[in-house]
Amino acid sequence: MRFTKSEILDEFARQDRSYRLAIISSHWLQGGAQYKPSAVEEARGLQMKVLDTWVSYSDLAMLLERDSSRFSITTDFVLNQLHALIRVPFELLSDYCEDFDRAGSGSAMVKKLRDADWYEYARVIRNTVSHNFRFDFSRYKPEKFPITWRGISLTPDLDRKTITFESFWHKSGYELFVAMRDFAEALPE
Repeated sequence: MRFTKSEILDEFARQDRSYRLAIISSHWLQGGAQYKPSAVEEARGLQMKVLDTWVSYSDLAMLLERDSSRFSITTDFVLNQLHALIRVPFELLSDYCEDFDRAGSGSAMVKKLRDADWYEYARVIRNTVSHNFRFDFSRYKPEKFPITWRGISLTPDLDRKTITFESFWHKSGYELFVAMRDFAEALPE
């Protein structure tokens, strides 16, 4: 087996912490001068040496100073963490279930995974955020639609369209993560 159940649960905990830290960090990043030191002040003087070159963070300071860009870049930052919150756990669950079945333990874990009420929705979201942020339903048969989870429906008309907050956002994303974590906690050893 590539991973133990314990390792998977540890990774779920890591992804959860990272996502929630991103949300907390976004308050500091969006907070302007109310926080001392402010994110703008920190970014203005920060540099990182990479391959004999100093990379300045002053461009980020300028973006954080402007109301028009501050919200956009901090939202992108948190969304990146939300995408990781789904991608990594989904892959780990898939790998674990495949390995468990290959080991001949008598349990059809891949079937249990695919039968989970969130699985198809999570699979579409994982594929969308892992590739080009556009839905791709080219491999889905028409009878699969709509793909619905907790009141969110993915329909064929979304094919090739960019994912939006209507189909995947913080509340639905975290709820999906919790559903996957519940599945992981119930995995056999």
